[in-house]
Amino acid sequence: MAIQIEGKKRSKFRVGPVCTNPYPAHMHDPVEMAIVRKGHLMMTVNGITYDLEPNTLIIVFPGVVHSYESASEDAAGLFVGFSTDSIAEYRNTLATMWPVVPKVWLKDCPPEVEEAIEKLEGYSGREGSFPLMLAYIHVLVSCVFTQLKLVPADEMNRDNFAYRVMSYIQQHSNENLTQESVAREMGVGRSYLSRLFSQKMNVNFRRFLNIIRIEKACTLLQDTKLTSKEVCYECGFENTRTFHRVFLEEQKMTPGEFRERMRKGLSAAYDDSYPIA
Repeated sequence: MAIQIEGKKRSKFRVGPVCTNPYPAHMHDPVEMAIVRKGHLMMTVNGITYDLEPNTLIIVFPGVVHSYESASEDAAGLFVGFSTDSIAEYRNTLATMWPVVPKVWLKDCPPEVEEAIEKLEGYSGREGSFPLMLAYIHVLVSCVFTQLKLVPADEMNRDNFAYRVMSYIQQHSNENLTQESVAREMGVGRSYLSRLFSQKMNVNFRRFLNIIRIEKACTLLQDTKLTSKEVCYECGFENTRTFHRVFLEEQKMTPGEFRERMRKGLSAAYDDSYPIA
C-alpha cells in the first residue's frame, strides 16, 4: 500500500489476512510479519520450519529466504508488510542484522503490541487512516524488537549456498537469466542447481525467478509512472504477453488492475494466495 507522508516522501505498507496457502521459497526487500490469531501456520524461515500457534508472530527481515508450508483449516491472522524506509530508526538494523529466532510470543511483548495489532486488524484502507496505521506499525515493530536476539546477517549466511544462489538471482533478475547461466556463475552444474531448487526450496528455477520479477513489478507499478510495457522490460521479461500471463498467475489480476487498485487505496488481492509484493 503506497501512502503519502507530508506530501513528500512515499512509504509503503501492506495489511491483510495472513497467507494460509502453501507458497514457495522466496526473498524480497520489504519486511514481512505473520501474526497467527487462530489455528496453526507452518512457515520456513532461513531453512528452519516454525509452527506458529495462536498469538504468536514471525518476522522476516529483508533478504531472508522464507516460505509458507501449510496451515490448519481454521488458521487465521494478520499479515503486515512494509518497506524499511517506513521505519527509519530501524532501517540500518533491518539491513544488516537477522534474528536468531524470528518467532515471538505476543504475551512476552510489551502490552502496547496488542492494541497495535487490533488497530491494524481493523484497518479500512481509507486515505486518512494511512499515517495512523503506519504509527501502529512503528509500535508493533518496536514491541517485537524487544524480544529478538540479533546477529550480523553475514554470520547467518556465511556457508548457506542456497542463500547465495537466491541473492544472485534477486540482484540480476532483470537480466536474461537461465538455469544454465546461473549454475555457471555459481560454479556448479545445471543438474545440481535443479536439485537445489526442488529439494531445498520446493520450487523450480523458473517459478522462483518469476516471483522475484513480479515482486519488483508490483513496486514499480505502485511507485513509478512507467507504463506496463516499460515495467515488463525493466523486470527482465522478454515480452508483454509473458509478463501479463505470469503477473496474472502470481497476483490473480492483471498489471493494469493491480495499479488501479493501488490508486484507489485498496490492498492487492489478499486471497490467501500471495504473501507480499
